[in-house]
Amino acid sequence: MAYRVRPERLRFGNGRPDRLTHYLFRYPAKFHPPIAAALVRTYSRSGDLILDPFCGSGTLLVEARAMGRSAIGLDVDPVATFISDAKTRYIGVKALAKSAKILSRRLEYIRRSAKAYERLQFKDISDRAFRSAVKRSRLSIPAIPNLFHWFRRYVIVDLARLRAAIGNLPVPKSHKTFFLACFCSIIRNVSNADPVPVSGLEVTSYMKAKDAKGRIIDPFEHFTSVLKRALADRNQFEKAIESSGTKIKIVTGDATKLRKYVRRTVDVVITSPPYNNAVDYYRRHTLEMYWLDLVDSVAERLILLPKYIGRASVPQSHPFVIETMLQSWFARRCESMMRKRDNAGADAFKHYAIAMQRCFAALALILSIKGKAVFVLGKSSWNGRKLPTTKLFEELAAPHFRLCEHHWYPLKNRYMTYSRHNGANIDRDHVLVFERVPKRPRRTRFKKAR
Repeated sequence: MAYRVRPERLRFGNGRPDRLTHYLFRYPAKFHPPIAAALVRTYSRSGDLILDPFCGSGTLLVEARAMGRSAIGLDVDPVATFISDAKTRYIGVKALAKSAKILSRRLEYIRRSAKAYERLQFKDISDRAFRSAVKRSRLSIPAIPNLFHWFRRYVIVDLARLRAAIGNLPVPKSHKTFFLACFCSIIRNVSNADPVPVSGLEVTSYMKAKDAKGRIIDPFEHFTSVLKRALADRNQFEKAIESSGTKIKIVTGDATKLRKYVRRTVDVVITSPPYNNAVDYYRRHTLEMYWLDLVDSVAERLILLPKYIGRASVPQSHPFVIETMLQSWFARRCESMMRKRDNAGADAFKHYAIAMQRCFAALALILSIKGKAVFVLGKSSWNGRKLPTTKLFEELAAPHFRLCEHHWYPLKNRYMTYSRHNGANIDRDHVLVFERVPKRPRRTRFKKAR
């Protein structure tokens, strides 16, 4: 049975002065690093094993490793786990810097001149020139649907040349992974898509206006700038972890099936789960998925879709919608309210609630009996009405967990300051801390002696 816990403001300071590897890739609704650091410091000890079942771009994992904790990060999005791996892996800065110099020298031979980019400011190369460049350089072009809608032809050629240069480097695989993460971080900025909205992937009127005024897109300049900054940040990160003796494991997987990927007990869970119908990570990371060769076709990519939690649209045939019952009376009440106006929205909400319900059940099997499960949440709304997410999660956690602490903190400068799907604008986040509910011993029946 739930009991009332009074919310208290979370004080976390300004966090560490170092950037570490937090800013390698622009990830919407990412964990705020000072918050992640404060939660790691408060709810774990040096040497503990932390689990983040919705690790995103790895903010919590970076802080955990820098503070002497090992961690397991899991996410259904392959772009997220790729970036998390690149951000948390120990590489060796000196050797990496040498590899970066080799790469920079090679890029000088294949990049266009500044004058060439100026000439392409208002126009693109012809289709014939594009096909000739691809054939001449034997370039591999990703099978992105509507490719020329998302990129200018010369940008596609430049990106393909850059990716090939990284792939052909005579350096360790870990170095190539790091360079590809830098490559991944420029894709959105050199495309025709607006890099800011989290609604997914779109060519906005803002981007069309920029193109009309003349936009110089130099992928090599973007990459060189990102690489320089990323090398400096990695130097800070590796200094912080060089004597920690910690390990980070990254898994691409479904959080509702945690036992499939995590087969050992963890000391604490700290995570920021996806919002219901707010950020479409599946669509937003389309371009990056193809350019990183994480998917090769639309069919292969569609296999991933049912595994995403928090989608705006869910098929009525999904097992969570047609076969599973919501355990929480409050969740059932919300679903019933939604069905009166929007059946599709109710299906999406039920899918989200069932997924989180299953996640809590899975966590109860792997979390230490004395460990805490810390969830960072934001409140959202539906059809003009507020949905008290904190109350929803408190009930979804039962009967495996009970709420023992409730904190909140204001949001000031985050990559979520603009309007999002479903009216899910947030001016504060909430931190719910759950503790395990001990299992009741089974009653043993004894047969009466004759």
